[in-house]
Amino acid sequence: MSTHIPVLIIGGGLNGLTAAALLAHQGMGCMVVERHADTSIQYKFAGISPRSMEIFRCLGLENEIRAKRTGDQQGGGIARARNLADPDIRWAGPAWCDASPYSPTQPATCDQHVLEAILRHYAERGGADIRFNTEFSSLEQDPATVHAVIRNRETGKEETVVADYLIAADGANGTLREKLGIDRKGPGVLQHWMSIIFDTDLSPEIGGRPFTSCFVSDLNATITPRPGGRWLLAQQYFPERGERPEDFDRDRCRDLVEQAAGRSGIKAELVDARSWEMAAFVADRFRAGRCFLIGDAAHLMPPTGAFGGNSGIHDAHNLAWKLAMVVRSEANASLLDSYDAERRPVIASTLAQALARLQQWFKDPAGRLPPAVDIVDDYDVVFGQRYDTGALMPEAAAPDRSFEPVAELAGLPGTRAPHLVIEREGEKLSTLDLFGRDFVLLADDANWHAAADRLRESAGVPLACHVFGSSGDLDAPEGRWPSAYGVGDGGAVLIRPDGFVAWRAPSAETGIEGRLVQVLDEIGVRVGHRDGARR
Repeated sequence: MSTHIPVLIIGGGLNGLTAAALLAHQGMGCMVVERHADTSIQYKFAGISPRSMEIFRCLGLENEIRAKRTGDQQGGGIARARNLADPDIRWAGPAWCDASPYSPTQPATCDQHVLEAILRHYAERGGADIRFNTEFSSLEQDPATVHAVIRNRETGKEETVVADYLIAADGANGTLREKLGIDRKGPGVLQHWMSIIFDTDLSPEIGGRPFTSCFVSDLNATITPRPGGRWLLAQQYFPERGERPEDFDRDRCRDLVEQAAGRSGIKAELVDARSWEMAAFVADRFRAGRCFLIGDAAHLMPPTGAFGGNSGIHDAHNLAWKLAMVVRSEANASLLDSYDAERRPVIASTLAQALARLQQWFKDPAGRLPPAVDIVDDYDVVFGQRYDTGALMPEAAAPDRSFEPVAELAGLPGTRAPHLVIEREGEKLSTLDLFGRDFVLLADDANWHAAADRLRESAGVPLACHVFGSSGDLDAPEGRWPSAYGVGDGGAVLIRPDGFVAWRAPSAETGIEGRLVQVLDEIGVRVGHRDGARR
C-alpha cells in the first residue's frame, strides 16, 4: 500500500511537530513519523525564546502555551553557588529579560513534553497525519518525488509513502543525514552529561528568592526546579576517568542530589536518569535533493544560551512557507535553495555563541572547547539574525558582524521586521501580527495597495498590503512607521511570511506594479501562474 502526501516529516519531536504545525497553518498536508510511542519524560527543552514565541503567537498558540507553562524563566534568577545551602550565592539576572521593547510577546517556560502535545494537537486539527510508534525504514528519491518505507512498530505493517518533499527532523541520533550522504563538521563531542529527574520536597527558592536554575560548583552541575516537585539535576561526568552512565544508580543519584542541596535527609526519589553528549556539529549542507534537515539533524549545539531547540524552531519557520508555496506552484522550486543559504551561516554564528557561553560557565578539563568568540547579547542572537543571501533583495554589502543589534533593527532586507505597536480598527497590535501566511507589503501610499490587489486577484500572487495613514487601514503613533522601517514618504517594505524583510523601496516609485513583479520574480515567487506547472 502506498500513500501520497505533499510533505513527509521524519521525527515527531519538538522540531518535527513545529514543522507540521507551520505547514498546517499554511493549509499544507503532511505526515509525521515518530519511532517512539509517546513524547519523552526527559526535560530536553523548556525555555522558549521570545522570537520562538512570536512564531507560536502567529499560530494562535501563545495563550495556551502560557496557560500550560511549567515554570517562569523571567520570575527567577540564575544562581551560582557551591550548593543550595551555600550562604555565598552569586546571582545573575533572569534567564530571559524583558522583551517588550523589541517584541509583542515575552519568552515562556514550557517543558518539551508539554509543548509537543500542544503542537501535535494544533497540527492534527489542521489535517496533519501524525503517527507515533512508527519508524522510517528506507528512502529513495528521484527528480519528482521521495519514496519512503515506514513500519508500524506494534503490528510490523509496512507502508510506502510517496511525498513531494521530506523533512528530516530525526534528531542528533537519527540516521537520515548519513543516508542522504551529508557529512558534518565541528568540534564534536565536548562533554558527557547525565540528566537526573527526581521527585523532591526542596524549596524552589534560595534565601527566599525564586531561582530558575543554579550552577552547583561542588559538582560542576546545574539543578533546576520544576512545578510539582519534579526537578532536574544535570551532572557532568568524565569517561576518561572511568566514569560510566550505568554508575548513576538510585543510590548514586540520591547522593548527588544531597550534595547539590548541601544537606542530607531530603526527599530525592529517582524518576529517570539518562546520559547525553554535549556536542557541536553543523551539517555540510541542509539539503539533499528533495530532502531537508532541520533542528538537531542539521546542527548540534550546547544548551548554554538556550539557542539549540529555538534554532530548530526557526529552521522550521524558514522552511515551511517555502515548501508550501512551491507545492502550490506559487513559487519556483529554486526558492528552496534559499533555505540552506539562509540558515546555515546563521547556525554557524549561533553555535559559536553557545560555545563561548559554555567556555565561560563550565569547567573544561578535557580541553575540547575551541577558542571563544566575543559574546553578544542574548537578544541580539535571538532577534538579530541576518540573512545575507537568499529569498531577499540585499541593499548593500553585509555588515562585518554576525548579528544585528536588536535595538537597531530598522527594516534592512534579510533581517526580522521590527516590532512596532500600531492600531487597526481601534485595536492595538504589533506589525508582527500582520505576518504569517502570505507576503505582506507595508506602505503609506494607496497605489501600492492597488498594485498588490491586482497581482493577488489576477495573477494569484500570495500578497497582502496594509497602508498607514488616513487612506489606509493602519495607524502608527506619531508617524513612527517610516523611521522604524527605514523608508520615506511613498516608500514600501515587502515582508516574507516568516516575518523577515525581503525588499524595500526607500521612497516613492513609478511603475509600482512592474517593480513588484520584478522583485517577486527575483525572490522566486511566480507571477501570472495561478495554475502553474507541476513543482
